[in-house]
Amino acid sequence: MKFFSLIFLFLLLGTIAGCNTRYVDVRGEKFEMISESEEQELVEHARLSLKTISKKIPPGDMKTIDTVAPEMRFIYSGDRYGRAIVTWKFPRYEVGVDYEGQLMTKYMNSTVFSRKKQPEVLDFSKRPSRYRISPRRGNTGNMNPKKESRK
Repeated sequence: MKFFSLIFLFLLLGTIAGCNTRYVDVRGEKFEMISESEEQELVEHARLSLKTISKKIPPGDMKTIDTVAPEMRFIYSGDRYGRAIVTWKFPRYEVGVDYEGQLMTKYMNSTVFSRKKQPEVLDFSKRPSRYRISPRRGNTGNMNPKKESRK
């Protein structure tokens, strides 16, 4: 009976230990993800990195960065390997840090970015435009006419 209880205990511990690891399925392959605590470390690292360019970010927006959770996007191409993009969005621009490589190791590369938001694309398909391009008036013929000689 003791033998069966030990086997059950080992199976239970193995199941619990296996639940801590998260996996993502990419094109039929399973890759190990970073843990939630490592995601929080990544966010803290991004906040510290953005403080180095704090002259370009208004003080009110820096407070928002310190208090609001960012938008995070992960693109895995191997076990704990790939790209992590941590972004804070504001009305006129967005700032963030782009991590690449073996995530949460010394081999991870990081790039701080700031992008201005592009204006909305004008859609003229719903109503006619007020601004029309009209063809030029005047001579629409050949610009270099050959002089015809009279015989």
